[in-house]
Amino acid sequence: MRYLASTLLLFFGLVGGASAIEVQWPTSMDTSVIQGLEDYVQPVGTGKIESGCFGMVREEGRRFHEGIDIRAYQVQSNGEPADYIFAAMSGKVAYINNDTNGPYGRYIILVHDNAEIGLYSLYAHLAKIDSALSVGDNVARGKAIAIMGHTSSPSSPIPVERAHLHFEVGLRLADSFNSWYKSRFDYKRDPNLHGLWNGQNLTGFDPTYLLGKRSVNTLEIIKSLPTALAVTIRTPLAPDFVTRHPGLVQGNPQTAKGWYVEFTWHGLPKRWVALPAGDPQIPNKTFEIIGINQQLKDKMIARKILTSNGLNAGENLLQNLEILLSNSR
Repeated sequence: MRYLASTLLLFFGLVGGASAIEVQWPTSMDTSVIQGLEDYVQPVGTGKIESGCFGMVREEGRRFHEGIDIRAYQVQSNGEPADYIFAAMSGKVAYINNDTNGPYGRYIILVHDNAEIGLYSLYAHLAKIDSALSVGDNVARGKAIAIMGHTSSPSSPIPVERAHLHFEVGLRLADSFNSWYKSRFDYKRDPNLHGLWNGQNLTGFDPTYLLGKRSVNTLEIIKSLPTALAVTIRTPLAPDFVTRHPGLVQGNPQTAKGWYVEFTWHGLPKRWVALPAGDPQIPNKTFEIIGINQQLKDKMIARKILTSNGLNAGENLLQNLEILLSNSR
């Protein structure tokens, strides 16, 4: 029960303030039985509970997991899960993938523009998605949208005994993602099958900030995430990220010629400050790292936000910056 104390704080902490979106547990599990992570998290084959959580939790800390895996609570006579999947918050259907052509298997994405900051929630490895749902449909919190499963790509099958819901929440980096993708990949050989909802365009945060709560202020959650890295950026146009998430922005995007940006250790841009023309903080090059949280440096190296020497931008930070700035190139 070594996870109990921290988990209870996440589950039963104070409910968000007056400005908050209501939240529903995303499966039909009886949450009254939950005392710790081991009561609801589905680990990978190693059996380590933390392997089903958010973070650098796979392959001895070398592989990132951008969500949390919630195990099956009800099982049919054939061993298949019987759990319903519910919309965690009210929102709209943004994307439905009924093909098992990737590691998420069959999945659905909802967007929650009615939250304090617009975010997405993703529900993956599903056995079946409600056939009545279409992109653009409004979905109420708690509506059954799917049945839990263990779908994945043929190259990485999930055994039925490890069936689970991969639940993910986060922000979309850029509406110009498709143009970035076409500039980086051979589109005929490697087409972008998922459009704006390609995983490279999504950056998640720990879902336990929402799970078990009755309501949360999503903007305050993002703002409260620890700052791991600060960069300054030179760009003639404001990234569309700042127009979609004004709650994370200080200053006037219309007159900005550069930006001061704070990132989490896993690469989510959590704070933006507009820099007007002539501001000495604007770098001569596209971007410059100006601050590193030394306590989070090892995590950033593992996540490839920083290079192995802990001094330079790693491949994942470079990619996120390219995507964020893709509308201004």
